[in-house]
Amino acid sequence: MAYLTIRIKGEEGYRRVPLDKDRMVLGRSSACELLIPSTAVSREHCAFVREGEQWLVEDLGSSNGTRIGERKVDGRAPLAEKDMVKAGVARCTFHLGPIPNADEASEPTEEAAPTRTRGADDPQDAIPCSDCGKWMSIAHRLPGERMPCPFCDKRQTVPTLIS
Repeated sequence: MAYLTIRIKGEEGYRRVPLDKDRMVLGRSSACELLIPSTAVSREHCAFVREGEQWLVEDLGSSNGTRIGERKVDGRAPLAEKDMVKAGVARCTFHLGPIPNADEASEPTEEAAPTRTRGADDPQDAIPCSDCGKWMSIAHRLPGERMPCPFCDKRQTVPTLIS
C-alpha cells in the first residue's frame, strides 16, 4: 500500500489519500480519483501508476507539466519515499506503506521545541535544530516523525504545532 499527502499551495492543511488502485489520475475533472478543483491543474494532469512493486508518476500532457522536486517529468518517472510531486498548485508527497493512524504518532519531545523565537523573516515550515540552531524544513513531515538535521545530523522530532 502507498498513499499521498496532498497540500494545496496557498491553503491551510492537507489530506492523506490511499493509492488503492493500480492507476489513479490527479486533475480538476470530476472523473479524476484525485480531484484538485483549480484551474492551475489540468483536467487530467498526471497519474500515479503501480507496476508490480514500483510506483511511477506519469504526466498526461498537462499544460504546466508535472515535476518531482525540481525535475520535470517527461512521460513516466519512478517514485521514492517522500518524493514531492508538483502538479499546478498541488503538492503531493509520496509515501510507501499504509496511512498512519493519529494514535501512532508519538508526542513530540522537548528537543523538538524551537530554541529561539520565530521572526518575521524566518521560514514558516521549519524548526530550529536544538543542537546547531540552524533552521531545518519540516514541510511534508508528520507530527512526531523523527528526522536528522541536514546540518549537524542530530535527530529531531517534528512538533505538533509550530509557533
